[in-house]
Amino acid sequence: MTAAIAQVLAIVLGLWLAGLGLMMALAPRRSLRALAAMGGSPAIHYGEMILRIAAGVVLIAAAGVSRHPAVLTTVGGFLIVSAAVLLLLPRRWHAGYSTWWARRIPTAAVRAIGPVSIAMGALLIWTILPVRAT
Repeated sequence: MTAAIAQVLAIVLGLWLAGLGLMMALAPRRSLRALAAMGGSPAIHYGEMILRIAAGVVLIAAAGVSRHPAVLTTVGGFLIVSAAVLLLLPRRWHAGYSTWWARRIPTAAVRAIGPVSIAMGALLIWTILPVRAT
């Protein structure tokens, strides 16, 4: 993967995080239902893990052209390792964990966390965008 492709994909990842935050802020109950569904079927479970690994690979590939390469490499590595661990565990554990949290997180907390996800998406985009020479 070239640095330019990784950069574009990392920006898409930042937009996805911001969009997820917007959903959390505006539709917290829907967000909790989505959380409860994680791991609920093999397709959802493996799809989530594939996307998590892909996001990790993108962050590591884009790290070299970012403002904070060590941070992106660390976060990307964490995403890959955590997905690998979840792939090794029984899927029902992942489904049970997701459901457990979805039942306990108040909708007000989901709504409050939404802006954090939006900010993290914006921060990722800022980190990836080229620095302008002055």
